[in-house]
Amino acid sequence: MPKKLTLGIDLGGTGIKLGLITHTGEIINSFRFSTPSKRDAKEVINQIAGHARELIGTAGNAKISGIGIGAAGDVAPETGVVRISPNLGWHNVPLKALLSRRLKYPIVVENDANAAAWAAYVVQARRKIRHLLCVTVGTGIGGGIVLNGKLYRGATGTAGEIGHMTLFPEGHPCNCGNRGCLERYIGVKAMVQEAKQAIASGKTSLITKLCEGDHSKIDPLLIEQAASQGDALAIHIWEQAGERLGIALASLVNILNPEWIVLAGGLSRAGNLLLTPLKRTIKKRSFPVPASTVRIVISDLDQDLGIVGAGLVAHEMSA
Repeated sequence: MPKKLTLGIDLGGTGIKLGLITHTGEIINSFRFSTPSKRDAKEVINQIAGHARELIGTAGNAKISGIGIGAAGDVAPETGVVRISPNLGWHNVPLKALLSRRLKYPIVVENDANAAAWAAYVVQARRKIRHLLCVTVGTGIGGGIVLNGKLYRGATGTAGEIGHMTLFPEGHPCNCGNRGCLERYIGVKAMVQEAKQAIASGKTSLITKLCEGDHSKIDPLLIEQAASQGDALAIHIWEQAGERLGIALASLVNILNPEWIVLAGGLSRAGNLLLTPLKRTIKKRSFPVPASTVRIVISDLDQDLGIVGAGLVAHEMSA
């Protein structure tokens, strides 16, 4: 009997990744390309469809039972409409309908962080726990929730938007329309901006040497390198990021009482620079029992979390 596969698509603001996924989350083949700079919905979808056909063509005798798409933003899972995606600049894009015209397979559209949470639950937790929170920490902050072994989407499919929890009521404007969102204070852009502003104000830092005076080269990896060499500014930036994320997660620990919090995305790979202040803050700000019960886990799927999750959501649809 031919193996059953799904096509998982991770649709992000800067990159798009596609993969053929087994029901256990194994990647058979994958392909990545940059999100078109104009981000016109039809252009993006045309490119996705073209690359999808090419990848499906490599499946051999395997049956493609469906397509799962994890899209950044507020998604309506029932209709497959991307209501708003700040990172893509989309508003009310009927993603499922547009892609269904080009690819004749059953299609399910899910928020990308929800898809990531499902991958963490199936592949890393192996369905052995019941309550899991997945937080993607990269360009932005995303969140997905698994409760009682099921993906929790809420009344309108919007549940899990951790990045848009208000951290500072009168804070920086966010692309979502709110002010002071967590995403505006943690993530690649926020950390880089803070480093640049501090250096511009006259603070001495190893970051300046590592970027060779070219501030456009400053990124979280460079800030991590400076922190590992004892640079005070870099350590402060990571300490602050961990504490701010910890404040948000402490509230969620009390509200959701998860067994696992899985951290994914580029910033999660900074290890203890982020984890130490984060864990300390959760312990300080949560009730003792849920704080001592929750386990903080770094995703071992790394950059593949999105396509694996999208593919696994499609397997659930076709089961």
